[in-house]
Amino acid sequence: MRAAINTRGLPGVLLALALSLLCAPTLAEPVEDEPHRVLVLHSFRNSLPVNTDWYKGIAAGFSSARDLRIEIDIEAPDLTRFEEVDYVSNLLDIYRHKYRDQKPHLIIPTYTPALKFLLEHGEALFPGIPIVFCGADSQFVASQKLATHITGVTTHRDIADTLELALQVHPGTRRGAVIVGSGRMDKLFERDARQALQRFEDRVEFMWLQGLPLGELTEAVSKLPEQTVILYLVQLQDRAGKTYTPINTLEVLSPAANAPIYGLWDTLLGHGLTGGRLETMEGDGFHAAQMGLRILRGEAPVAIPVVDQRQNGAIFHGPELARWNIDEQRLPAGSRIVDRQRSVWEDHATEITIAGLVIVLQSSLIIALSLNRRRLKRTKVALKAECEQRAQVETITLTQQRRLARFSKERSLGALATGIAHEINQPLIAIQNHAQAAKRRLHSDPAQTTKLNELFDKIEQQSGRAGDIIQHIRTLVSGDDADLRPLSLYSLLDQVTRIIGVEFKRRGCGIDYRPRPDLPEVLADELQIQLVLVNLLQNAAQSMQSLEDKADKRVLIDIDPINDREVQVSVADRGPGIPPDRLENIFEPFNSDKAGGMGIGLAICRGIIEAHGGRFRCKPNPSGGAIFQFTLQVAVE
Repeated sequence: MRAAINTRGLPGVLLALALSLLCAPTLAEPVEDEPHRVLVLHSFRNSLPVNTDWYKGIAAGFSSARDLRIEIDIEAPDLTRFEEVDYVSNLLDIYRHKYRDQKPHLIIPTYTPALKFLLEHGEALFPGIPIVFCGADSQFVASQKLATHITGVTTHRDIADTLELALQVHPGTRRGAVIVGSGRMDKLFERDARQALQRFEDRVEFMWLQGLPLGELTEAVSKLPEQTVILYLVQLQDRAGKTYTPINTLEVLSPAANAPIYGLWDTLLGHGLTGGRLETMEGDGFHAAQMGLRILRGEAPVAIPVVDQRQNGAIFHGPELARWNIDEQRLPAGSRIVDRQRSVWEDHATEITIAGLVIVLQSSLIIALSLNRRRLKRTKVALKAECEQRAQVETITLTQQRRLARFSKERSLGALATGIAHEINQPLIAIQNHAQAAKRRLHSDPAQTTKLNELFDKIEQQSGRAGDIIQHIRTLVSGDDADLRPLSLYSLLDQVTRIIGVEFKRRGCGIDYRPRPDLPEVLADELQIQLVLVNLLQNAAQSMQSLEDKADKRVLIDIDPINDREVQVSVADRGPGIPPDRLENIFEPFNSDKAGGMGIGLAICRGIIEAHGGRFRCKPNPSGGAIFQFTLQVAVE
């Protein structure tokens, strides 16, 4: 083969030149005068290294044909980002004009969008010209009825098998951080990943790092919890619209990450990827070129079946295995290690063996000289002294443990007294508000007996509520379990809004929430959850008190099921929010920035929610302010 490879628009021209020199024909080998023109149609833009990998494989595949002269043209229309009608129409006009006089003899589309483009417009542009695709999604190909002039090599995106491989290599893994972008192609990967990872939900807790700018993403992967692995899908674009190349992104993330990164493509090996069930771009390109040679030599495409790859091989990067101290014995059978690092033993086996023998001989001599009666007597004395010292240490340790237990009990009693004072203050304030309202009614119009009766009824209700709080605090102190019963959150929310209505009206605030009758009941202690909601709503009203626009002084309450086992309650305000440096310690007791505040309300709330088996957290409100969220277990029917 005299590989006259025309690499228009691709930096791989040097590779093509090298292949031309290596594959130059000998005098004994006849070469056809008429070149075979091959068009490689990439799905991605030219700057992505994945195109280079496919091209390397294609060029290597054609280099084996010394009896053919092949010219390769490259087109990279970036179909993964642009699919608008006007863009495609202009692209078709360009290709009609460009290939009007010299049509290719073979077309190789790389990845699914390029194949889809040819299935839709190929007959109009290149009627009857054979097509050998590579890297096309196996599910997409299976859904199409291919014409007789189309064949190729499929690929399988092994998302689930890659995570299964990571769990096998890291058996203690409990969390998976999934990185994916916000672009059009990114969202397709996210959709497939969420479907593929559903079967791991009872084994792994997932954190979706979606569309984060590179700075935020780098910080996030540096602070992941222990027992976490990272699954890098792809991030071609972040939520702000900035575009990335996968290799550059991985090279920034890998040094900062505190967990190993697994992915889907062998292109990323050597740039921070530990491994995975990887698609081999160069290998797929080589296979497609070999199939193309059979067609150029006269074989009908219909006689060449599609190569359907259902599982990718397990491939790892040697330096990353060493970085994360991964024993090769944990890798599955048949795994391939790229750039495998040789051990010290493999490099210096002779020197280590000699040094070991010397050490053994020297140790034997030292031991023989040391076995005498005098040393044995010293050893006995030393052991006796050590035993006496150990008994002394154990006595001191026991004394310190008793002191620590007494101190812990005293501290718990102090926290309990503070908690009682904090929680009983809420109904007492309500009683005071209703009593003051009753007095105003008496002074303004003594005849308003009915309204006064209502106010006194509310005072009586709040007094009873104070008694209930004390009873529940006694329950908590005695260690008894909370009285968990099936409970309608919206019924409870109606009670809370009536309790806190007077204070919200006084502060000029309002509450917005949308009832959903289809929500399931939760398993909860009614009064304890009522205390949590009242505390959060009071905090929200106080935070918005300084706002001038009345339209902003509204608290939004959302109640949504997050799965079939949990319901999440969100309380959002539009106040000044919580500074980032305080987010980590707002739940600590005696931590408050409010004048006169005790700083234990949120600590009590979190304790109640965690006692219910739920989670309690705070995050910034994108519209300004803060959002407090907690989860409760769904009541089983």
